[in-house]
Amino acid sequence: MRPGPAPRPPAVAGDALRERLRRLPKTELHLHALGALRPATTVELARRAGSPVLAAAERAAAEGYAFDDLPHFVEFFIGLFGLVTTPADFERVAWEVAEDLAALGVRYAEVRWTPTSHTARGATVDGMWAGLEAARAQVERRLPLTLRWVVDFPRSLPLAVGEAACGIAVATRDRGTVAFDVAGDERAVGAEPRFAALFRRARAAGLGCLAHAGEAAGPESVAAALDLWGVDRIGHGTRAIEDAALVARLARGTVPLEVCPTSNEALGVVPSVAAHPVVELLRRGVPVVVSSDDPTLFGTDVVREHERLHLEAGVPLDTLGRLAAASFLQASLPAAERHERFADVAREAVAWSEAACA
Repeated sequence: MRPGPAPRPPAVAGDALRERLRRLPKTELHLHALGALRPATTVELARRAGSPVLAAAERAAAEGYAFDDLPHFVEFFIGLFGLVTTPADFERVAWEVAEDLAALGVRYAEVRWTPTSHTARGATVDGMWAGLEAARAQVERRLPLTLRWVVDFPRSLPLAVGEAACGIAVATRDRGTVAFDVAGDERAVGAEPRFAALFRRARAAGLGCLAHAGEAAGPESVAAALDLWGVDRIGHGTRAIEDAALVARLARGTVPLEVCPTSNEALGVVPSVAAHPVVELLRRGVPVVVSSDDPTLFGTDVVREHERLHLEAGVPLDTLGRLAAASFLQASLPAAERHERFADVAREAVAWSEAACA
């Protein structure tokens, strides 16, 4: 299913639009847990740890975060890992993220974690997953949300870190982990052949294979992730638009781009959401998933991402509804499980889309 935008209708605006979009059943397929920390939680954990990010966290709790570019953002993000180290920390953060997502109308979420960065700061894998699975058990009892984990690793670190992360992903595949991802600045380390064995191992274990690409680096990083690693989804992929042949290839295939408009604007990947290439990508038939990336750090959420695409980029509401319906089919779950879990909710999203253009 590759929905494309119809001619632009007058944009619907205001609180009524946000509530309307909140009711749209959605996925969240590109979300970093630490980028979704509640501001008050960040301040509390930073104060407890005596962390150097405390001053920035206190300022951001009042004024919001601001980053100059991707390296500045990554530098701050690294400081967050030392805040979440105990099983209780992981349970609290995962629960709060899930609670916030459910309030936004998200029915399925794949939340990214970087376990090697936590274990380097005192956490243990067993303690981390004890907390995560305790949170997931709460979610299953209390929220209309299916919650799963993605294990990622920073591409700039030694290969041994990637091997450790892949081992963790495989070892926890029966504890909620559904995919393996590589993150970080592609300009520093591209889609290197040395990572291919990690993705082969993850795929053999039944995990989805994901990669950040086409964000800091150009379309060549997207093509390399497809060719060298055989990924199932591309995180961002924004700069694929710079290569017409690559866009045509994406349109012919089934690998969606996890588009995060506000993140791209905040880090200077695009000058504005209005100028985001998502409209052109949709017009050319490229499958797209709308996500929020690091919502707290960028002052957004997944409803706001849909809202901005409608108001600023002119994406029609019925197109957003069809994208949401299709996103359930792009989850990192076996096809039979996707159908069993999401057939009804996907039909809800289709009905929302049909009502939007009525």
